[in-house]
Amino acid sequence: RALKKITSALRADALGGAMAVASSITRRNFAIELLKVRRLKSTLHGKSFDALVIGGGHNGLVAAAYLSKAGKRVAVVERRHILGGAAVTEEIIPGFKFSRASYLLGLLRPTVVRDLELKKHGLKVLLRNPNFFTPLLGSSKYLLLGSNFVQNYKKIAQFSVRDAEAYPVYEDWISKIGEAIDPLLDVGPVDVRALTSGPIKHRLAALQPLAALAKAGAHLGKDLPSALELVTAPATKILDKWFESEPLKATLATDAVIGAMISPRTPSSGYVLLHHVM
Repeated sequence: RALKKITSALRADALGGAMAVASSITRRNFAIELLKVRRLKSTLHGKSFDALVIGGGHNGLVAAAYLSKAGKRVAVVERRHILGGAAVTEEIIPGFKFSRASYLLGLLRPTVVRDLELKKHGLKVLLRNPNFFTPLLGSSKYLLLGSNFVQNYKKIAQFSVRDAEAYPVYEDWISKIGEAIDPLLDVGPVDVRALTSGPIKHRLAALQPLAALAKAGAHLGKDLPSALELVTAPATKILDKWFESEPLKATLATDAVIGAMISPRTPSSGYVLLHHVM
């Protein structure tokens, strides 16, 4: 906000007015931001672009790359010293690197990986294993879940043998729903108006989302009703149907709330649970 005020003052060629804005921030920060603005103006001076992307985060970089591939002249401006936005990895504590915000890349679409040749440029996906670690307060027990079926059974069985037997069935069920819905993320919403009016070519094109929905429904088969419940119901309702032990339900419920300002009892939090297996 302060930077916006500063640039507005500069545009009016009123440096004195811009200095007055510094009363709301420190003069040192003001000087730094002012230097950045002048450096940016100097860099872009005399150049023309078809598109200016504000922010060099992962979304901005992908958009800029597609525009560039389409033959457009693109400039990306980023305030920080490093590109990547929420997806950057930095050494916050000496000797330890952290992802600053992103924790999974489930929404990194295969089409983006393919179109931008990310693997050719060094992309390597590391699967998280184990997936969950839940220590129990006031106890030496803990729940550790990963890709090993036998170990998962043993860890869950210390709380409930019934849940240990149900867990792989649950995983197969929610994974099947994820496989059916995942392709829909690349399909636009149905254009109802285009279906009923306009040239036949546009009407046929408008049928594509419906075809994708039909394919997803066919993939789900008898699981379609439970899939609809999953994406509309609270996560607690779903987990209560499958399991009885609180440690397991609490562990899985983290996937229903992480990255979302909601409770596992919030309607549709079941979709967030599904989202994290896609």
